[in-house]
Amino acid sequence: LIVDAVDGPMPQTRFVTQKAFAHGLKPIVVINKIDRPGARPDWVMDQVFDLFDNLGATDDQLDFKVVYASALNGWASLEEGETGENMEPLFQTIVDV
Repeated sequence: LIVDAVDGPMPQTRFVTQKAFAHGLKPIVVINKIDRPGARPDWVMDQVFDLFDNLGATDDQLDFKVVYASALNGWASLEEGETGENMEPLFQTIVDV
C-alpha cells in the first residue's frame, strides 16, 4: 500500500485495502514522498493503522512492515528520517513478506 507522506490514505485506499484483507493478504505500507516539506509520517501511520483496524484487520495484518521512500529520487529506507541509497529496502521487504 503506497501512501503519500503529506496527504495520508485517500478514499480509494479503503476499498482496495478491504479487498486485500478479504484475500488474507498481509500489507506492506510504503510512505512515499517522505522528503517533501510537510511530510508527517507519524500522522500517516496513525491514519493507516486506524483504517486497517476499522476494516477488521487480523493481528497479523496489523503487524505490517513500513518502508519510507522517495520514488522521485529513487530511494527507500526502513528507518524514518534515514535517506536510502536505492530501492533495495523496498524490494527486499516485498521478497521477505
